[in-house]
Amino acid sequence: MTGEFQLIDAMVAVLGEVAGGSGVIVGPGDDAAVLALPPSHQLVVSTDTLVSGRHFPAAANADLIGYRSTAVATSDLAAMGAEPAWATVSLTAPELRRDWAEAFAHGVAQAARRFDLKIVGGNLARGPMNVSVTVHGHVPPGEALRRDGARTGDSLYVTGALGGAHLALANQRALADCRLQDLDSRTPAGRYWLPQPRLQLGVWLRGIASAAVDISDGLAADLAHLCQASGVSCNADLDAVPTAEGCDALDAASAGDDYELAFAAPPAQAPRIAALAAETNVAISRIGEMVDGAPRGVVWKRAGEIVQAPAGYRHF
Repeated sequence: MTGEFQLIDAMVAVLGEVAGGSGVIVGPGDDAAVLALPPSHQLVVSTDTLVSGRHFPAAANADLIGYRSTAVATSDLAAMGAEPAWATVSLTAPELRRDWAEAFAHGVAQAARRFDLKIVGGNLARGPMNVSVTVHGHVPPGEALRRDGARTGDSLYVTGALGGAHLALANQRALADCRLQDLDSRTPAGRYWLPQPRLQLGVWLRGIASAAVDISDGLAADLAHLCQASGVSCNADLDAVPTAEGCDALDAASAGDDYELAFAAPPAQAPRIAALAAETNVAISRIGEMVDGAPRGVVWKRAGEIVQAPAGYRHF
């Protein structure tokens, strides 16, 4: 059986150049990483844990688990308008073969290259399988996007199309049989396994958006978080929600795993937002507006009539 440190060495070898680089003073192999922030920037940090059988199929290929775990965590940086920099990856498994560990590291490396992350450390442990990824980014002082800045009268926007991952989850067996090299990110299975955090758009929304949140637990649930944090409510139009082909808008609004952005912005910013959509080639749809109201939350309408949207994904 391959020992812990041999596994770590093998995984770091697979990571290659994404285990070091600009800003990495000390990377994998020491007790902790030593990192250098760009001058006059603030650190943005977020952690996500994915549990086998709950956040990904237990029988899935290792490289897809590595890629998805890294991408899911990175989406939080996009929501904050942060530039991605570094990540640490912790893997717990009941047993760990070298070939599986190397395939997992390959998926992590693929995602890290795509999102411009350096993998600077992590941990291996024995136990029920789960993956925890902590991502680090940076922003100029005071420029991070937050959930608590939306104001009455702001327009409400959503990026991309929602519900693709929801469609993929309807066939768990097919999802577990996917292979990284065969996936197209535009298909439902690709949307699930290869999320596309809107990193560049998040950076460019600094100074434009008044509040933002990434759509991980479902648009309905995450909009409720934004409303609560901002102390406002919102009117949202289901007919305006952009959906993946074959997905009903009500399902798209309640399903998780999209990792798109929802954000509020003053109406005067509409021309700049349209220009951003064209420049980034990312669809941005206006789906409603922020309003006064109590209790704080989302009022959904379809064809002008109020409808009840499911609450979205719940962790507990």
